Amino acid sequence: MLKLLIFYSFCVLSNLNASNMENDSSLDIKNEFEEFKKINNKKYVHGFDEMRSFKAFQTNFKIIKDHNKNYQDGQTSFRLATNVMADMSTDGYLRNFLRLLKSQSNAADDNIADIVGSAQMSNVPESLDWRRKGFTTPSQNQQSCGSCYAFSIAESIEGQVFKRTGKILTLSVQQIVDCSVSHGNQGCIGGSLRNTLKYLQSTGGIMRSDDYKYASKKGKCQFVGDLSVVNVTSWAILPVNDEQAIQAAVAHIGPVAVSINATPKTFQLYSDGIYDDVSCLSTSVNHAMLVMGYGKDYWILKNWWGARWGESGYMRLKKGSNLCGIANYAAYAIV
Repeated sequence: MLKLLIFYSFCVLSNLNASNMENDSSLDIKNEFEEFKKINNKKYVHGFDEMRSFKAFQTNFKIIKDHNKNYQDGQTSFRLATNVMADMSTDGYLRNFLRLLKSQSNAADDNIADIVGSAQMSNVPESLDWRRKGFTTPSQNQQSCGSCYAFSIAESIEGQVFKRTGKILTLSVQQIVDCSVSHGNQGCIGGSLRNTLKYLQSTGGIMRSDDYKYASKKGKCQFVGDLSVVNVTSWAILPVNDEQAIQAAVAHIGPVAVSINATPKTFQLYSDGIYDDVSCLSTSVNHAMLVMGYGKDYWILKNWWGARWGESGYMRLKKGSNLCGIANYAAYAIV
């Protein structure tokens, strides 16, 4: 009888301890969520929205914790964090932020840049970072508008202007969002790099951001030719699946716009380090970024999700295996 009482008492205490640990864990996550809301200035319209966001945060919090333990054990080369995307479910993330349309190639009007076959390949530095050369632009946030295609092309043109003049000229992303629908883009619903380049070539130029400010929503096209500050005379795409061509273009042309597969949860929650998730396949792409430079083993990519994502708005991506489809469609304007 005494043994049964002792066993029963032990079970009760074990259950109480487990319950207390679970309660402590839930409290920790709730505290983390409150801190997350404060840091990111998150405001939810309805209680239901906050409950849904908290549920996504809980799921993501566990993924981050498990992944970062693997990082500490040396099993991966990058970390995750409760970044600005940490309260989004996978469906919400895919639906709201990954809106790049596929660039449909057309041999009749696509100018394939012969970078690799040129003498320029013999004079490519092992590493390069346009930020270190002075091309430092603020971290941008596309917000709820699927305008990655517009940001990547606008900033790639800014990079060419800087390379030629040494001056930073901030160009209008909103002009592209509003006006390139005539060439197949769909405003905040999404667009492609190719459609954007064709639009800029046909319209002749692009205005300053100060004259045509970003609104994170599509509006009526208000392009004024007389206020155009950069003329796009042509454009080129790089050979498919050729990372050497991207490296040569970044070195000799300037920052290059690329299509990326940003689907994996690890991409959404990326914090720092060299991203090398093999689940980031090259079979499809859904986001546009800007190659700002490279190291021996990685690319330096600029994103449009604000400074609270990644390495102050940037990502280092493993180089050499077309990870995330970085070499599926890379392009630049000729100004």
